[in-house]
Amino acid sequence: MQPLSPQQTKVFERLREHQQRHGGAPELSAFARGLGITYVTLKQHLEALDRKGWLRFEGRGRGRSPVLTLPAAATGVPVLGAIPAGPLAEAVTDAEGYLPLPGLGARWFALRVHGDSMADLIQPDDVVLFERGAPARDGLVCAVRLDEDDVTLKYLDRDGPGRYVLRAHNPAYPPRRVPAAALQIDGVYRGLLRGDVLDALLLAPD
Repeated sequence: MQPLSPQQTKVFERLREHQQRHGGAPELSAFARGLGITYVTLKQHLEALDRKGWLRFEGRGRGRSPVLTLPAAATGVPVLGAIPAGPLAEAVTDAEGYLPLPGLGARWFALRVHGDSMADLIQPDDVVLFERGAPARDGLVCAVRLDEDDVTLKYLDRDGPGRYVLRAHNPAYPPRRVPAAALQIDGVYRGLLRGDVLDALLLAPD
C-alpha cells in the first residue's frame, strides 16, 4: 500500500474508529461534517485512499449512495514491529498485521517484542497488547520512548516531581532514572499473545 498524507491518515483512522464502534461504514455526508470538511473533499480523500489500496470506494452514479468498504483486517488491532519517533498514528499506517479483537477500538495497539529486557515475563517475538494513555499507578508495564529513541517496554515508576524510573524485568538491565520531559508514554500493557494462538489470529494487511 502507498503511504498516506496526514489528512488521508486522519480520514482513514476515523473510518476505522467508526467501523469498530458501529460495525459498518458511516453515512458520508454526516461523516464529512464531523471531520469539518465538505462532502466533495471527503470524496476526494476516499478516492485517494482507494487508489492507494487502503479501502474500496465505488461511486454508483447520481442519486445512488457510493459503496465504501474497509478491509476486514484494517478494523482490528494493529501490530507494529516498532514505533519510531513521531506520532503513534503514523506508525499505525505501517502495521505488519492486525488482530481481529472486536470491541477494543482505536485506543488499542500491539507491539512485536524485540530484545530481552523484559524476559522471562515477555519473550522476544511475543505480541503485546497496549491501550493508549498513561498508567493509573506505578509498577505497570508501559510502552515508552526517550527523546528520539525507538519504543521500549519497561515497568514505570514515579521518582518524585518530574522524574520517572524505568525498570526492566530482566535483572541484567539496571533501572534508569529519566526526566518526565524526555519521556513519551505510548500505552499501558494489557496482555500478550504468543505461539500458535498468535499465528491463528494475526491477519496480514489486505
